[in-house]
Amino acid sequence: MKSLKVSSFCLGMIGSTLLRHRSKPRVYIGCMKSGPVLAQKGVKYHEPEYWKFGEDGNKYFRHATGQIYAISKDLATYISVNRLAFLVNFLILIFLSKFSSETDLVFAFSHMLHKYANEDVSLGSWFIGLDVEHIDDRSLCCQTPPDCEWKTQAGNSCAASFDWSCSGICKSVERMKEVHQLCGEGDEAIWHTSF
Repeated sequence: MKSLKVSSFCLGMIGSTLLRHRSKPRVYIGCMKSGPVLAQKGVKYHEPEYWKFGEDGNKYFRHATGQIYAISKDLATYISVNRLAFLVNFLILIFLSKFSSETDLVFAFSHMLHKYANEDVSLGSWFIGLDVEHIDDRSLCCQTPPDCEWKTQAGNSCAASFDWSCSGICKSVERMKEVHQLCGEGDEAIWHTSF
């Protein structure tokens, strides 16, 4: 059974972050990284298609970590249309194969956005070559206490907190309440945020 990634989110902060970028047409917001491509089988986050990224030891292109990220409506539409294009072309292929021998042309247009082993890498790859503004927002990738606690006390509240080693909050059932108490934005914050 796959473990669930549980992170701590401050909805008021997330709302404020999204509001700042609301008018931008093609924006990709997250905690941007460029981690190593893991070629070794059996390790967590192994990339079976590691060879596409060059020699051993190479890194992925910049993409947002999988804990939390946001994309604009234009980018969501782009993904939706390109995923749908595969289905539409597949249906045309079936239709033509019954009534025509000209199926080779449809194969040329039948494509789907490629998925890598990790969804955050896949999403980042779909935006390569597009005119997309990447926004590296470090408030979306705070560590759990004491990191997020110190940042909150310094006035740099975190929108999302997690442990890198767990890709979420380690021992989340036991620790979630503590993380929210030390790093949260308070019970009233969401009611004072404009969405």
